Amino acid sequence: MYTNFIRQLKNHFEDPHIIFDADMRLYTSFKAGGKADVLFLPRSIDQLKAALEELTFNKIAYTIIGNGTNTLVKDSGYKGVLIRIAENMNCFSIEENIITAQAGALLSSVSYAAAENALGGMEFLNGIPGSVGGGVSMNAGAYNGEMKNVLLSADVLSTDGTITTLTTQQLQLSYRSSLVKDSGNIVLSARFGPTPGDKTEIIEYMTLLNTKRRTNQPLEFPSAGSTFKRPVGNYAAKLIDDSNLKGKGFGGAKVSEKHAGFIINYNNATALDILNTIEMVREEVFKQFGIVLEEEVKIIG
Repeated sequence: MYTNFIRQLKNHFEDPHIIFDADMRLYTSFKAGGKADVLFLPRSIDQLKAALEELTFNKIAYTIIGNGTNTLVKDSGYKGVLIRIAENMNCFSIEENIITAQAGALLSSVSYAAAENALGGMEFLNGIPGSVGGGVSMNAGAYNGEMKNVLLSADVLSTDGTITTLTTQQLQLSYRSSLVKDSGNIVLSARFGPTPGDKTEIIEYMTLLNTKRRTNQPLEFPSAGSTFKRPVGNYAAKLIDDSNLKGKGFGGAKVSEKHAGFIINYNNATALDILNTIEMVREEVFKQFGIVLEEEVKIIG
């Protein structure tokens, strides 16, 4: 099934990074789920474009993933090619107070580099474990900060192979969403415009936010961060807590006792354990409050 795809990549590029039967527990923060037939890690835009052309031509299913911090692959795995844009495309630079970062760069690394260069406004991103591409696509946010507050523009690869630079306004960033989310288009890189400030104050504020995270969030367990989006006029964690769901779940997955907004893998959970726990939370919150929670986690397979 994948012979032509692999052969064409090897004809065009030296040693393309391809993993067969990739155990996606190793590539997702939930540390659960099945295998992908093929995991491809492009090292350049040319490799990515070539892969997409071959996959489309050969009618092979594919899905783009980032650092895997907001992704769950079902236990049955993924029958196709997962294209991972993470450490393989993670370079960034700072010039004249503008940060340019590839999609695979970690938000934590970019925000820390900004702080080290006395550039503020990106401190809230430091504790978000995702990558720039996913952060733009989902308008990542925390502690009253959002990606749209610091983003200037992003280069986006469309499904027809063209690359377009879109401004923040053109990206239509909204709560955990954007123009590119679920569109099939791919964020390649982004430019940020942080604000020059006092380095000591910026780092102190970043440290304060990270201390809050360690105190209030179950970072000691695998998870995908906040499992559910914030419903209009309410908070998912409060609704779940008020539904007395802390500590409840299926198999090795449960609602965190420390923070009800997190579903954690506390004991070798399967993807099904996590999915069942998600559904239990959704059903109980709707039963008690008539509110439908929408998960943030991208489910694949």
